[in-house]
Amino acid sequence: MRFNQLTAILGLTTAAVVSTALMPAQATAETFQVESGVTSVFLDLPLLESIGLNLTGTSDNIVPPVSDDFLVGFEITDDTDFSFTDEGGFTLVGGSIEHTGSITFNDAITVGDFSIGFDASRASDAATGFFVQDTLDTGAILFDVASIVPTFDGEALTIAGDLLVSPEFAGVLGNPDLTGALVGQAQTNAETDPVSVPEPTSGLMLLVAGAAVAAGRRQLTAKQ
Repeated sequence: MRFNQLTAILGLTTAAVVSTALMPAQATAETFQVESGVTSVFLDLPLLESIGLNLTGTSDNIVPPVSDDFLVGFEITDDTDFSFTDEGGFTLVGGSIEHTGSITFNDAITVGDFSIGFDASRASDAATGFFVQDTLDTGAILFDVASIVPTFDGEALTIAGDLLVSPEFAGVLGNPDLTGALVGQAQTNAETDPVSVPEPTSGLMLLVAGAAVAAGRRQLTAKQ
């Protein structure tokens, strides 16, 4: 009698697992992380000069920009942990894009090793929430990024946007009226790798099997 009960319970468990395995897996967005690449920057030099900022130097470790439309390029470093999914083409998960290289204004203000991140609280009618921060010296957010245009082809990610003077940088320059001024553009061209995530179907199968076995044990104990 007990043998027949156990057989029936195991049969139900097997059926539950098999039926779960045969259920079509729900399509999920794949997650990717930026691994390498370059961010190219164009700066409106005449405009910067009009507000007292003259570009007087660059560090030795800057790289060529992606095209002649840009002034300088900054290499993406291994410290980057920027991730996103391909849902809707591009959906941000989090993290930042880290760079090496610096530029100097007026032989006095050097900023660089830029970090591109996102902060929803910085979003406004003009800004997207993406920002460019100096991690070399001042630690200040230099630019808010407007008009973000991300494109992703399954391997390469391109993010382009306008650079607006941030309130923090306007403060460093001693001119709050510069906040929001459009002074250039930036474009990140990055190579990405998919991030491994557990298969949801396999986990669900284990949960169903475990629940069925536990229920069977309870039934056997009650009948003994």
